[in-house]
Amino acid sequence: MIDGVLFSHWDRWLLRLALDEPEGLRSIVAGFRRRARRPGRTDLVAEAMLAQLADLDARLAMVGRLPRDVLNDVERTSRWLHDKAFRRVWHAKRVRHTEAMTRTPRNVLEARAREGNWAAFPLSPAPYFARLRATYRDLYADHRGVGLVVLLLRLEGEKLLAAAASDLERLAVRRAIVGAAIEAMAHVDDSGNELGRHFRDEEHAYLDLVQNDLERPGILRDLLELATWEDYGLFHHLDSFLTRLPESAADLAVRELARIIAELRVANLEYQRDKARRLRSSVLQSAARLEADAVGRIG
Repeated sequence: MIDGVLFSHWDRWLLRLALDEPEGLRSIVAGFRRRARRPGRTDLVAEAMLAQLADLDARLAMVGRLPRDVLNDVERTSRWLHDKAFRRVWHAKRVRHTEAMTRTPRNVLEARAREGNWAAFPLSPAPYFARLRATYRDLYADHRGVGLVVLLLRLEGEKLLAAAASDLERLAVRRAIVGAAIEAMAHVDDSGNELGRHFRDEEHAYLDLVQNDLERPGILRDLLELATWEDYGLFHHLDSFLTRLPESAADLAVRELARIIAELRVANLEYQRDKARRLRSSVLQSAARLEADAVGRIG
């Protein structure tokens, strides 16, 4: 600990390696960025290391120290420590995550897409989502039991909708239903697509309701981020919904997607960025249709 700031064993390994690099920690960052950009399977270790390095850099700035200042004389000269650090850092296939390692851009952005935009809703979906999630949270259902999970979700959703006292509350409930169905995919074997069909029914209902609130700050952003990060291929009606947006909503969607795409580019999350680009293509179809209609009216 230095000036009340903790440094872990991972920090000391990274700092020891940095002493032998031409640009110190920057060289290590560059190496892991190259690994993270390689095509093929996602390198979760590289992403975790980059998150640790970013956090380490911030803590060094807090205490106003250079990498060599955090290590003692023995650590700075130890070949044994260097070799151990080299093996643990560059050859790790799995790592026991520090808190900093869990804050990868992937984890942070996905968590925001799932639940992080709910403050934009006039009524938060959170309490309704908690009730829906409670129906399956401690379960794992194989293909024979997925129908029960769908039934429980449907019954709880119907109860929540029946008790809703306004369209704003129904909007929150519908958003919670959609989110709970996505999360439930991790709890079932949906090889028969029962949960997928349930999601598409609820997706359609949500899109019908949300279209009246698209220009409320944050609502459209929430929908677009959720679709960008939903990784089970559940969305079925969204593309056609986006191609029918009115002009003001289409303009807003293009601006929101530009921000989402830029953020994903910086985070080097190519798969999600490609999904966001496809959503933008659907929105641009709406803009092209509106432009053609306007030209037709003038003509």
